Amino acid sequence: MAAISLNFQELRVVTRLIDRGSIGQLRRSSEMRREHCLVNTKLWNPVRDLTSAGTPVVPAIFEETRMKRPSIKQALIVKLSIITLFMVSLSYVSLSTISTLRANTEQIGTFWMQRLVTAREIKDDFLDLKLVYSQYLLEDTAQERNVGQQQIDAAGVALDTVVGEYEKGIRTERGRELINQMKPELAKYRALAEQMIALENAGKTPEAIRLFKENMEPQAELVNKAVADLVTFILTQAEGFVAASDASAQSAFMLTAAIAALAVLLAVAGILFAISGIANPIRSIASAMRRLSDGDLDSDIPYAGRADEVGEMAGAVEIFRRNALNVVRLEKEAAESRSESEAARAAAQKRAEREAEQLRFATTTLGEGLRRLASGDISFQLSQQFAAEYEALREDFNASLRQLGATIGAVLQTVYSIDNGTGEIASAAQDLSKRTEQQAASLEETAAALEEITSNVTMATKRTDEARNVAKEADISAQRSAAVVSEAEGAMRRIEDSSQQISNIIGAIDEIAFQTNLLALNAGVEAARAGEAGKGFAVVAQEVRELAQRAAQAAKEIKGFIQKSSADVENGVKLVLETGTSLKSIGEHVVQINQLMDAIATSAREQSTGLAEINTAVNQMDQATQQNAAMVEQSTAAVASLSSEAGRLRDLVNQFQLDGDKSAADGQRSGRAFEGNRPIHLVASRRVTQR
Repeated sequence: MAAISLNFQELRVVTRLIDRGSIGQLRRSSEMRREHCLVNTKLWNPVRDLTSAGTPVVPAIFEETRMKRPSIKQALIVKLSIITLFMVSLSYVSLSTISTLRANTEQIGTFWMQRLVTAREIKDDFLDLKLVYSQYLLEDTAQERNVGQQQIDAAGVALDTVVGEYEKGIRTERGRELINQMKPELAKYRALAEQMIALENAGKTPEAIRLFKENMEPQAELVNKAVADLVTFILTQAEGFVAASDASAQSAFMLTAAIAALAVLLAVAGILFAISGIANPIRSIASAMRRLSDGDLDSDIPYAGRADEVGEMAGAVEIFRRNALNVVRLEKEAAESRSESEAARAAAQKRAEREAEQLRFATTTLGEGLRRLASGDISFQLSQQFAAEYEALREDFNASLRQLGATIGAVLQTVYSIDNGTGEIASAAQDLSKRTEQQAASLEETAAALEEITSNVTMATKRTDEARNVAKEADISAQRSAAVVSEAEGAMRRIEDSSQQISNIIGAIDEIAFQTNLLALNAGVEAARAGEAGKGFAVVAQEVRELAQRAAQAAKEIKGFIQKSSADVENGVKLVLETGTSLKSIGEHVVQINQLMDAIATSAREQSTGLAEINTAVNQMDQATQQNAAMVEQSTAAVASLSSEAGRLRDLVNQFQLDGDKSAADGQRSGRAFEGNRPIHLVASRRVTQR
């Protein structure tokens, strides 16, 4: 078959030409020749070839000149597939975002916060170890030193335990590097502490104090710096996970909103397509068929040029209209033939009566067929043969019925495809609604976990504040102790001055005893010179001399005691000075501890702020999930509307009967449309008996 390419105006002209006569009559009619000039030259030869070959011209022209347009079934499959793809994409984005947030939350709550607590325990245990070392220097008795050694051992075991726990949970190379940097510094500090203990046990307290100040204190600063670096690294890692969670939540929120908006727009477009592309055209075609059944053969059939199921239905109705026009033309020709001369009519009366009977039979049969067609019954066929000149009309009418039945069957199949598609969409929407509820529950659990983590961070901040207050109280106690030591130092100085004054007084007493001894000696000499008269005076002088000697001896002993006491007082002053220096150093360390506690509290508050922001992001995701649930409900309503429109379309199509006892819907449910007991097939072109 030659390909024909026509525009709509050319198609209408050719149709009118064919309605008015055969190709030979077209050439003899001047009016038809003028209309024929409107047709493109490329049209004539294909039309002539079709006519000479006995092929029905109108069905062939309609078959070849349809606009290239996808079928309704294909369009619906594409649209439903796109909507399903959007729904799957939305679910994937939501699930992946929740998984990322849950993983980051687990990293922050169960790992990095535990790392931070362990690092703080390392710092606290090291501070306890440092304090028991400093207290060991103040112990005087062996029992106190044994107790101090037990405290040192307990503090060392606690510190080693915490460090071991931290090493078990290391996941990063940087964390292992920091702990490996801290352990040698801690080992050096403990080695210096062992040297200090050995010096203290050997009675070399000044050397032990000097070792503590000059060596152990700088080494302790290195250990504290290593621990601070470890805490800073942990906080940095936690802040990185917080930032990643925030960014993931924000991007997922934007992508989810965009996908949901596109899905809603596509659903609305599908509803508009179902209304404007299916329901309205079928309603227009049904109206044209009612006009055709009322005898209006001049009105055009709408949508006859569409290349889908609606176009096939309109094309079949257009063929009915053409056949009815042919019947009218034949009746007109018969009336004209009856107006011929009486002689010819008398001669041909028998033939005319026969032809009239054939025409009457043909028109009656066609009229009955048109009435049944107007009532929606397309399951019948004109089985009784017409006269030879009308047989082609009967076959064309039967072919038109078969084509219309196939078209309506295809439309009904499409309608059921729409029903199935809307059912699948509704099921998918229900599944999506359930998953959305599950996502909302997961988000609620995540929010509860974040709230618990925030509470733990707040509690850690409170504990840090309490530790800072304890450090401040320790600082105040150290300052008070320094004041007491200063007062003790002043008292020692005053005791030393009093001892010096007593020593001076004893020296004066010693001089007096020496002078008294000399005077007693002189008195004895003078008494000896006096003879008997001086004996009593000599005895008194002897007693005075002995008394002076005892006083001098006592003054000498007292002076020795005072000198020894002065030496002890001087040693006491030195010890008090050293104690004051140690307390001052302890106060400075307490100040540093307080500063570090402030930094830790600040970091904890910042961590609490970050967790609050994560909590806000999770709440936003919860709101987005609720909005998605609302969108799913809107999509479900749109699917219900589409299903309602499909039901209306099915009701319109079910007006046509495909066989004598069953409706088109029953035929569709059984999987085939029937012509009697035979399946209906669309006949695009066939041969026609020549007149």
